[in-house]
Amino acid sequence: MSNTVRGFSRLAGCLLLAFASVACSQYQSTTPMVRGDVATSAVIQSSQISTANLKPLSLNDIMQFREISQRQVSKNQQVMLYTAMPDFGDSTGYVVHIASGQQFSVPNADRGQVSANGAYALFRQQAPLLAREQAADKKARDALEQNAVLINTATGESQVIANIDRFAFSGDSHYALLVVRKADSKDETQSLQALHLASGKLTTLGQVTDFAAAETGPLVAWVAQHTDKASKNNNASESAAQQALIVWDSAANQQYAAFAGAVQKLQQLQFNEQGTQLAFFQGPTKAQLAASKQAEAAQQLWLWSAGKEAAQPVNTARDGWLLSEHYAPRFSKDGQRLFVGHRPDLSEQVAKPALPQTEAELYDINRLLADRRLQVWHGEDERINSQQKAEYKEAQKRTAPSVIWLDNLTMVVLSSDVEDWLRLTEHSTAQLMSNGRLYLKQLSWNGRLHDMWHVDLKTGKRQAVFTANRSQEWAHLSPDGRYVVYLQDSQYRVFDSQTGQQQVLGSDVAVSWVDEENDVPMPARSYGVAGWLADSTAVLVYDRFDIWALSLDGTSQNLTKQGRNNQQQYRVEKTDETLAFAPNATLLLAMYHEENKGYGFAKFELANGALTTLIQGAKRYDFIEALEQQQRYLFTEQSFRQFPDLWQASYDFSERLQLTQVNPQQSEFIWGDSHLIDWTTADGERLQGVVLTPDGYDANKRYPVMVYYYEQFSQRLNHYNQMKINHRPNFPFYLGQDYVVFLPDVRFREGAPGPSATESLVPGVQKLIDLGIADPKAIGLHGHSWSGYQTAFVVTETDMFAAAVSGAPVSNMTSAYSGIRWESGLARQFQYETGQSRIGPSMFENLKPYIDNSPVFFADRINTPMLIQFGDDDGAVPWEQGIEYYLALRRLNKPVVMLQYEGEPHHLKQYANKIDYTIKMLEFFDHYLKGKPAPQWWQQGMPYQPNSK
Repeated sequence: MSNTVRGFSRLAGCLLLAFASVACSQYQSTTPMVRGDVATSAVIQSSQISTANLKPLSLNDIMQFREISQRQVSKNQQVMLYTAMPDFGDSTGYVVHIASGQQFSVPNADRGQVSANGAYALFRQQAPLLAREQAADKKARDALEQNAVLINTATGESQVIANIDRFAFSGDSHYALLVVRKADSKDETQSLQALHLASGKLTTLGQVTDFAAAETGPLVAWVAQHTDKASKNNNASESAAQQALIVWDSAANQQYAAFAGAVQKLQQLQFNEQGTQLAFFQGPTKAQLAASKQAEAAQQLWLWSAGKEAAQPVNTARDGWLLSEHYAPRFSKDGQRLFVGHRPDLSEQVAKPALPQTEAELYDINRLLADRRLQVWHGEDERINSQQKAEYKEAQKRTAPSVIWLDNLTMVVLSSDVEDWLRLTEHSTAQLMSNGRLYLKQLSWNGRLHDMWHVDLKTGKRQAVFTANRSQEWAHLSPDGRYVVYLQDSQYRVFDSQTGQQQVLGSDVAVSWVDEENDVPMPARSYGVAGWLADSTAVLVYDRFDIWALSLDGTSQNLTKQGRNNQQQYRVEKTDETLAFAPNATLLLAMYHEENKGYGFAKFELANGALTTLIQGAKRYDFIEALEQQQRYLFTEQSFRQFPDLWQASYDFSERLQLTQVNPQQSEFIWGDSHLIDWTTADGERLQGVVLTPDGYDANKRYPVMVYYYEQFSQRLNHYNQMKINHRPNFPFYLGQDYVVFLPDVRFREGAPGPSATESLVPGVQKLIDLGIADPKAIGLHGHSWSGYQTAFVVTETDMFAAAVSGAPVSNMTSAYSGIRWESGLARQFQYETGQSRIGPSMFENLKPYIDNSPVFFADRINTPMLIQFGDDDGAVPWEQGIEYYLALRRLNKPVVMLQYEGEPHHLKQYANKIDYTIKMLEFFDHYLKGKPAPQWWQQGMPYQPNSK
């Protein structure tokens, strides 16, 4: 089998490299940016780890590996909860004392909550997975036990509280609020109970439809409901639900009838952060809407204040608009403002035609037309019909925001367009509003654009900040609400809302504020904004490596200075909820070294510019949370061999403590080591990749290699592999099967994504051969989605790979170009003209690259056995693309099998299908890379068999 690229006419030629590697293309290359001349490749030594007492991972072993989720820290920052969730199995809830690391566990538990003072925790405890799997149907599963487990975090003492649906703690930490499960799923109410934590006394508060506990203080609110049966003229009885809103001061044991006697629905209970006010809605029930033939009706906003008996109505009336239940009232953190949303009043439903009573009505054209099933795709629609369908439910909930000033209950309208998007912040005088309505039509081919507005919260005055900017470029409001900084056309600009003037920032320095390595045919994305200084005189922004202060007086300062020279990236970690950085603040910085892929943390002192490295190395470190009261940081530390458990450290990282160890069983299994190598492409570009070698690796032996890639993967050098069974190959699983895994980087040229993949991969794999790692006759290629496409294409240009797996690939760009991403309803054209597929011009402007980059048109040149995988409900790539590829290979008598997983989306969801695909993937590679017997499904296929849903 040849290890070079096939030299046919559509290729411009091949250049022999110093490493005896070859890359080819039919397109001219642009001049690459050389990343540096420091070689990272070295001979990989034999492993020093003995595998005598280790075993390879099985699929059942992978299922038992756990991840940390549902983490919560008590308000006093002394206790942390988390759930350890296996890929398949029973979860475990944990309570951890942050200072000491002492912990307690609860089996079969999840969804933990901790009291504000950290004294108690509650977990949901489900029936074991075995019992849930044994249940015959959903009704039987719902009938299984579900309890709450109360933990005393000081002693670990636990109490099981039977038959609980959900729970919360009161803000003062004195009570646990427990909602009892429904006896009948048709019941409209549930019993709400209050457990006094100190005495253990349990009190039933009432039958409720909803409840809320204030985050601070002793207040608890609930919607109580009782039913009166009124006799009707026909002697039948009809239930008339009466709702009341009760506020309970649990400290004083006093109840307030905030709202009584409602025959409508009370909902969206929201306390302010101080626990002194409660907002809620009153509106018609579904039955009342149906009876009035309305699709939606206005809500009435009510506001209750501590010390008052009853809530007061708030006037939110707008002509032609209704207050919507779909935007929950939201208090600002300072308790001074309340945000709500309105929708246009289009509430009248279209009446269904009555049954025909006469011959004339039977043949009435309008009556007959009322039953038509029609969707109209108009060329001038803002959104194409499929996108309207995908977003229909969301569109019925879009609202235009308003703000209510709570000192005088004055409402200020901020928007008259439900396309306006308010990214709510804690700025007290102004907010920023985004709207992309003008550009919705061109979304199909040009991607997302939007306009940005500065909105005054007192007057509602709107001022345009920018127009037609890429949607990934937001804007950043200064803490005083006056200035807005944003990036457009590769420059930072600031808008002054007082003068309406704009000015360019950072023009005095010769650095790029946007991605220097951008290789997609659209404006490069900015490196981002860290935030404003508290006095609104400067904003901190990023270049590729460093942090800069851009002052409104036109001057600029490189704060970190050394990043670019050292190829060290610095980024600010947000350690609190303040709007801006104090001029004398000490900032925590995340560090990432582009060359060696090491991570770390540093501190930077704004007052004097001192930059100090706190921790750095061949690990990945991720900031989780700052515990200001404890003067500690929560963070994770990981490597390929080390799971990202949670740690705490002092602010200078001189004291560190590991708080979790969720996968101690890993020590029983064959794992491996990660190594960084580099190579040079035919056009002189230096690339990197990660080589994963198994424990017991013998440097004198050549190994079968599984190549897995997407775009950039070398940054995974110090990443722990997610231990799941899914559409991706599990790396430690393959290492245990005595494979080497290769994760190479791919760099793309506009108009040539397919050849670019070949140009990147072939010399990288050749480097593995030259280093004595890879068996040149036993190299497999695996890709999914975008790399599934690349895999489908690369094998048209080279016979280097003994076998290839292509998951959810595009095979024909000419048909995929005008296809639909059915999950979002978006047209696929933008992916080619401005996005990942990197073609550039439309298919009508230049058809050639669409053909040249489509593997289906060159299927006759494929000699590599191909396994295709698709879900036939793929919402990203039309699964017909897999059929086109399969039929082409089948027609040409090429070795091919396509696995069609019924009802599955772009990534497999059903666990049985994940297992099946994982097994077949390994069997396929074992056959072609290790010479094992071919599995029957590959030799003979499987006949069609109907599957029950």
